[in-house]
Amino acid sequence: MPFMAGIAVGWFFDIDMLHVAALSLPAVAFMLYGLHSAAKRWLFGFSAMAVMLLLGIFVEHCQSGRMSVSWSGEKLRYSARLLEVPAVRGTNVKVLANVAVCDTLLPPGVRGSGNVYLYFPRTVESGGLCVGDSLFFEAVLQPPCNAGNPAEFDIESFYYINGITGSLFLQEGQWTHKGHDGLTLREAALSLRENMISRYASAGFSGEELALLKALTLGEKRDFPQELKESYSAAGASHVLALSGLHLGIFYMLLFSLLPRGRGRTWLVVRETVVVLLLWGFAFVAGLSPSVVRAALLFTLVSAGRCMGQESSSLNSLSFAAMAMLLFSPHLLFDVSFQLSFAAVAAILLLAPPMQRFFKVDEHGVVYGYVMNLFILSVAAQVGTLPFVWYYFGVFPLYFMLTNFMVVPLAFVVILLAVLFWVSSALSFLSAPLAWVLGKAVALMNWAVCSAAELPGASVELPPIALFGAFCVALLLAALCAGAVMRRWSVLPIVVGCAQLSAVPCFLSDEHTVKSAYMIVYNNRKNPLVHAVAEDGCNYLVSTVPMMDAEYEYVSAPYVKRERLAQPQWAASGYADSLLVNFDGMLSFAGLVVRLVDNELWRENIYSQPTDAVLLCRGFRGSVKELLEVYPTACVLLDGSLYKHSRKRILRECAALGIDAVDVSETGAVKLLPGNDSFELLPARETWR
Repeated sequence: MPFMAGIAVGWFFDIDMLHVAALSLPAVAFMLYGLHSAAKRWLFGFSAMAVMLLLGIFVEHCQSGRMSVSWSGEKLRYSARLLEVPAVRGTNVKVLANVAVCDTLLPPGVRGSGNVYLYFPRTVESGGLCVGDSLFFEAVLQPPCNAGNPAEFDIESFYYINGITGSLFLQEGQWTHKGHDGLTLREAALSLRENMISRYASAGFSGEELALLKALTLGEKRDFPQELKESYSAAGASHVLALSGLHLGIFYMLLFSLLPRGRGRTWLVVRETVVVLLLWGFAFVAGLSPSVVRAALLFTLVSAGRCMGQESSSLNSLSFAAMAMLLFSPHLLFDVSFQLSFAAVAAILLLAPPMQRFFKVDEHGVVYGYVMNLFILSVAAQVGTLPFVWYYFGVFPLYFMLTNFMVVPLAFVVILLAVLFWVSSALSFLSAPLAWVLGKAVALMNWAVCSAAELPGASVELPPIALFGAFCVALLLAALCAGAVMRRWSVLPIVVGCAQLSAVPCFLSDEHTVKSAYMIVYNNRKNPLVHAVAEDGCNYLVSTVPMMDAEYEYVSAPYVKRERLAQPQWAASGYADSLLVNFDGMLSFAGLVVRLVDNELWRENIYSQPTDAVLLCRGFRGSVKELLEVYPTACVLLDGSLYKHSRKRILRECAALGIDAVDVSETGAVKLLPGNDSFELLPARETWR
């Protein structure tokens, strides 16, 4: 915990490493002195925590220093090695690659290599790419940048946490295929995982069954249907989709139940060795993802303790696994899956033993013990992950208990059948019936989860919570867990204090909600998108292209979901009701008048029509001075869909005319509020964050 706290301190605060070094020397000295002095054990504990805290700060500083180096921003020649299996995303192909500058001396402080997401149009050439391939291309690499839309996915933080330094779209003919090099261990694991996916497809699995089978047994969730994912989330079964400790625990129990038991230390060592080797074999087939490696390392430590004649502490093994991963990649601490995984496992390890004693699990038969253990594991996992689920997702599944009673046994059956299918895949007379049974089990699992998600009140939307509020809730739960584990309710004052602290910020969020009607001009490169929201929650979407061509969902849906708005009404040209009128691109809403211009038809208008703002979209090629004679305004908005050269020209013209011009592609989404004069304009980067 002090090591994690040090990483968090290094993340949020800029601390001079000279101060860290100066504090490290006395901390290490006091730790050594306390270690060799029986009367100073408290000194050893205190100084050891200080050393771990300082180590966390140092590790985070080193990682931040590596990630802060940027690409040159110039057009250079690069070589790339594909690190994963390319994934098809609609009309594009996406793949993670390690990119390095070729034959160029870079000045100090400029990045020469790093991991980058490469995108290709879906063609025959890009479809033939595979993990381990090497490419050459010439392009300009830039760091990732958010669009600045409200409630959007924070791609900058996601890339930063995962060590991704940028992304690049390569057109056909812009890159050349160099060849295929030898595979590293993880690349070989990914290649084997892709081979297993092909075997699933050859056996007749498709659609949602194939998606669940890939996620449950191989950890491949890139093509998982969004609707099915939401059903698992609403039913409280999302943890099943993340291949981690639960799945390897099931495989671990399978191995122990199948392998014969014998007497003697030699047989114990042989049995544990076989189990560990098969466990890592399962992890290898699953692609050696970080969560799988973490779980395999944890079970390996447990087996090592048994071989040495010591029952190792599961909590210590979990801490060691976390330390090992964070030493190499400290930014994992801020990854949602890492937080959820460790919080759930830690809560189970802490709460399960006292709950088992309270419910007397071992005293009432096998069936009672099985049912109560499922109940205990479900409750403990939900308690441990509650602060994170509340902060990140804002929902709580009410039927998680019912779902886990169905899903966990089915997951056990599916993993067992999948392993048997892997082993017998070369024998068609065995693999065919196994595939049929496996398909029925997977279909039953999807049906059970979807049925639970469709029950009335399957999930409750929690009020927004700020980071400090989530921290207070975590402290409250930690104090309660400590009291339950140690059976010392002297921590009750701490519980009461945490409850008082969390009472105020729990219902405060970092978001700013405006009560009056407003318009949002989203930053969208594909096409214009304007969102009009009334005081009563009625809202409309407007664009210059038809609804079928707008591709607006990924832009506006996050904000609609966060603000709990009704499904937006699409207001095409000619739409009119009591709140909004859209007459050929002239929007009238809540006293605001905005003109969308995407062609040259405005020249045919012989009447002057004053507007609060003019939104220039892709397709506008005229003169700003002539446009303002037709639509007089004090503000010109440059839509994100405008081409770069058009944007520069328009900004120069507006500066010469003394007109306020807002480039949405630079400021992010813009909010228009009705004001006393005409309107108030707020860039989203100032409003939403």
